[in-house]
Amino acid sequence: MTPPARCRTRPRSTSRAFATLAALFLVVATVQAVVLASPAGGATVGFGKSTLVGTVAKDRATSLQFGPDGRLYVLHQDGTINIYGVARRGANDYAVTSTATTTSVKNIPNHDDDGAPSNPAQPGSCTAPCRTATGMLVTGTAARPVVYVSSSDPRFGNGASADTNLDTNSGTVSRLTWNGTAWVRTDLVRGLPRSEENHAVNGMALDEATNTLYLAAGGHTNQGAPGNVFKYLPEYALSAAVLSIDLDAIGDTTYDLPTLDDPSRADDPSRPGWDVGDPFGGNDGNNQARIVPGGPVQVHSPGYRNAYDLEIATVGSHAGKLYVTDNGYNAGQGGPPVGEGTANCTNAPNDASPVTGFDGLHHVTGPGYYGGHPNPTRGNTANTFARGQSPVPAAAENPVECDFRSSAGADPTPERSAIGWDPSSTNGIVEYTASNFGGAMRGDLVTAEWDGYVDRWQLNAAGTAVTAQSRLFSDVSVHPLDVTTTGDTEPFPGTIWLADHVSGTIFVFEPDDFGGGGGPCTGADDPALDEDGDGYSNADEIDNATDPCSAADLPRDWDDDGISNLNDPDDDGDSLPDTSDPWAIDSANGTSTRLPVDHPFDDTLDPNAGGLLNLGFTGLMTSGTANYESRYDPTRLTAGGAGGVLTVDQIGPGDARGPANSQAYAFQYGFLLSSARGAVFTPHTRVLAPFAGRTPAGTESIGMQLGTGDQDNYVKLVVSAAGGGSIALLLEVAGSVTATRSAAVPLPSSGQVDLFLAVNPLNRTVQPSYQIDDGTTTGPRTNLGAPLALPAAWFTRAALATGVIATSGGAPPFPATWDMFEIQYPPYRPDAQVRLSSASAYTGNNVYGTTGGNQTLTVTAARGTTRTFVVNVQNDGAAADGFVLRGPGSSTGFTVRYFAGTTDITTAVVNGTYRLSGVAAGGARSIQMRVTVGSGAATGVTRSSVVTATSTHSAAAVDAVRTVVRVG
Repeated sequence: MTPPARCRTRPRSTSRAFATLAALFLVVATVQAVVLASPAGGATVGFGKSTLVGTVAKDRATSLQFGPDGRLYVLHQDGTINIYGVARRGANDYAVTSTATTTSVKNIPNHDDDGAPSNPAQPGSCTAPCRTATGMLVTGTAARPVVYVSSSDPRFGNGASADTNLDTNSGTVSRLTWNGTAWVRTDLVRGLPRSEENHAVNGMALDEATNTLYLAAGGHTNQGAPGNVFKYLPEYALSAAVLSIDLDAIGDTTYDLPTLDDPSRADDPSRPGWDVGDPFGGNDGNNQARIVPGGPVQVHSPGYRNAYDLEIATVGSHAGKLYVTDNGYNAGQGGPPVGEGTANCTNAPNDASPVTGFDGLHHVTGPGYYGGHPNPTRGNTANTFARGQSPVPAAAENPVECDFRSSAGADPTPERSAIGWDPSSTNGIVEYTASNFGGAMRGDLVTAEWDGYVDRWQLNAAGTAVTAQSRLFSDVSVHPLDVTTTGDTEPFPGTIWLADHVSGTIFVFEPDDFGGGGGPCTGADDPALDEDGDGYSNADEIDNATDPCSAADLPRDWDDDGISNLNDPDDDGDSLPDTSDPWAIDSANGTSTRLPVDHPFDDTLDPNAGGLLNLGFTGLMTSGTANYESRYDPTRLTAGGAGGVLTVDQIGPGDARGPANSQAYAFQYGFLLSSARGAVFTPHTRVLAPFAGRTPAGTESIGMQLGTGDQDNYVKLVVSAAGGGSIALLLEVAGSVTATRSAAVPLPSSGQVDLFLAVNPLNRTVQPSYQIDDGTTTGPRTNLGAPLALPAAWFTRAALATGVIATSGGAPPFPATWDMFEIQYPPYRPDAQVRLSSASAYTGNNVYGTTGGNQTLTVTAARGTTRTFVVNVQNDGAAADGFVLRGPGSSTGFTVRYFAGTTDITTAVVNGTYRLSGVAAGGARSIQMRVTVGSGAATGVTRSSVVTATSTHSAAAVDAVRTVVRVG
């Protein structure tokens, strides 16, 4: 499952009832101590930061919370829960003292969307059995902890992928109870909605007074209408809402949500009124769960695209108030309902979504509070499914849910519902209840932002409005998902604990006044001072708007040299200025990246992509004058996320063409050219629904580029709006356009266009091609003209650059979405070569064929003499391989024998059964071929011998060399 920017799945819980302060968890690897406290006029809020070591090595942490037994519970995406005892060993130093694990949730059975049992495994995430587990709430007593967990099908897809057949009724809320010797699991509710993407059942909060469990249920759409990225699944009756679950009504049983009567299923004779397989398998809505009047599961608060987490406050006048974080919508991933703003909105598809919305912090004022994300299924009961059924009773129809409320900006308007906004995906939420810093943070809300930081939200006395929002910790991890804190009577009072989704690492933030410690901090803007001891001067931190009095609030610094990116002219320390470095955060300048390269823009399949936006890019096309960071705005794009895509919300008029060199958002990475080993390599990207929902202007284009990394030397292949739709190519060399091509094509409004630049490094050409999928039919891969010559100088470089590119030209800004970027390279490719044993250079290196043409070594030999050849097979493929060798035997006048060292292997080679096994990519193995000329051979006679090497993985991967011995 891939939590994204502005759209992920994860939750957290709330309801703190710690009984004891048992020892708890984690060890510190890196510690940044703090020296600050209270300047005149009030308490200084500052924290130290430590990295936890000693935890189970497991990635994709999705939720964490201390339990009433004083242990730290950490939920991972596959459903595994690790439970740690922890001890504080000193300032900013926490260590694991014990570890327990339960996989009870991980082992919940899965189903396909027709309700049939299945055993799926989500690639890159977990091996079967597993779940997507995103919400956890720990309560109970020290002796009998109780853990609530929300989970769903482990699969997910998007508009560019095939239907995964995931169970859209797979949402489950389970309760784990410790009986003194083991965890006992009860699945309390089954049949809850799950999107085709990773929006699912998420965070939970418990109202202990009423024994009501509140659950965040993610939406199925981007802005209310079915759309491409979300596989055109409509909202369900119980999706896109905060649900209430009456735990007393359910008790110790399992409540299976009643579903629609699916005509594709037989009735279940053992359960009158139910179909076979219920409540599993939503069948794209035809078997979705119904809202049951008076039932234990109800819609408490509708209108959330993907509510990630919930918190019930406990401090002062805030006590009892429910707060929710919600992931805002993304440009290019689906639009508002058709008929939006009326009571007659529909579930018809709509891919028009020109802008990205901010994430919201909501104060749920009571039942029926509307968060602003439409759900036409609840908004208009005329939207029916199988046999004309609505899953919503007429009395529950809620026309306000036809109203799309924009959040495309930080400033609230009367239309918007949230009390606060943030441009990043805002996920875990917790109330800070400790009295540290003179109570300065008591009652504040703390949230984890996917883009690597933690926010502090200060509320008014009534808890109904945000009075101040600030960044508490900057650059804390790759992708933080959840955050938790401890109160005055809980373990390690005032500490904040954070889980990183990518690595599973837990970070501990210790207040400077922990145990009454701390020291003075002036916060003076002085380059000679580093008052928090974090390695960055006060002045550098103030420039970056990080806190010079908090060691946990650090500026971004790619090369960790103690100078922030903002003030460092060379962010990767390679002596190239950022203004002209094509790979500004890659000190190896592309040479450490070998072919092939695969970046699917998916946080689950490629969680450690690294680089800019954690998508693998290490720079932008350079202009020679502008810093790379000025070429894009990270708050105006979506990286990874639920869709597994890169979306730039507003592509502007900047363009690499011409002397201006004003191109923006042209992300790229470098790769070692010699790693191609002479084979054709193919940069490839996929553009989703280009210009969907708008009338394209002829100057707009979206696509890919390859070149030297600057804006004067590149070839680009794009989907262009010119002529109503076309595929276009442009080659620019030394600042001048030297070639253009174009072919008119129909642009798919809901499909995708794949673009390819197949580069032959031997003849220095590129073959552009494209393939169009209109959402129903995939067309053929079509060449855009013949191969095009590229400058020879490009191929003398150590590395080339490739990446995405788009421009609006002179048209208004528009959104552009790429689904992936890779460099394809043959996985299996033998390279046969030959030389005389007395020579050093091979014939046939980086030349491929099955006949030995252009790979022939000719020698002369006298009668009665032997010529010894070395036949070498190099693995030019991308993966380890083995090779089968075949060569001819003796003939009239010539004796041919083959040897591996001193072992005669002639029979095996002649029969085509001799194998060279276990050859690593880039590695090579060789044999000897000895040709002896007979004493009776006539002068001038030749003996031609072709030796072939065939991959053991692919019969089509063959290379051959030829030897010719002439009698002389």
